[in-house]
Amino acid sequence: MTIWHAKSDKTDRLAYIGRMNAEPPLRDTLDRQAYRAVREALMSGALRPGQGITLRGLAETLGISRQPAHAALRRLEAEGALVASPSSGTLFVPVLGAADLEELLDIRIHLEGLAARKAAMRAEPGDVERISALCDVLEAEADKGDSRGYALANRAFHAAVYAASQSPMLCAAIEPFWLRIGPYVELMMPHREVLLASIPRHREIVAALARHDAEAAALAIQQDLRESAEGLLRRLRQGPPARARAVPGLG
Repeated sequence: MTIWHAKSDKTDRLAYIGRMNAEPPLRDTLDRQAYRAVREALMSGALRPGQGITLRGLAETLGISRQPAHAALRRLEAEGALVASPSSGTLFVPVLGAADLEELLDIRIHLEGLAARKAAMRAEPGDVERISALCDVLEAEADKGDSRGYALANRAFHAAVYAASQSPMLCAAIEPFWLRIGPYVELMMPHREVLLASIPRHREIVAALARHDAEAAALAIQQDLRESAEGLLRRLRQGPPARARAVPGLG
């Protein structure tokens, strides 16, 4: 059992993303493993706004004791990635309002634009080839109209672009904001037409990196962020999304 609503029939394309983003085996502590599992679920959109996570559910899902699960959840709460219910103490994925998203977008435009600019200046041929391949995966998921697959591929694409900046501190500064926006990716990209409309902008990013055009890369990333947020901002101005149900195995 996983801690998110993952599909059982993993496609070759999503497996390819996993292989390309796989990290070498680490002798992590259990609390770090639990932290990273929930963090990835947040950034990839597998957890939805308002979704609840309980200590018991997380421990049972990951097959660990409550102590490391507690450490992981409290760390995510301290980072603002989860919030506690005042009445029950249950942790939930935050529900953002329009003002929250506008502030988040403004910060991301600056940080991720800078990362794209640096990536264009520093990317090596292998980086561009890898990012281009991930863009192919992204387009395939968009063509299927698979919002969940698109969210995973989009996360992998942007992570690869920012990694090409060779700026570890900048990448570390970007990640907390992906924790906040990840649960909203599927709400931003609700159907096939919207997914496909985003692909040309991602192709622009790849082309700018290939020709080492820093300004074009930054502009394309910033436009991608703005365009993906437009529809969601309109919805949030009418009221926040309904609270999602608890994740199976975590309630």
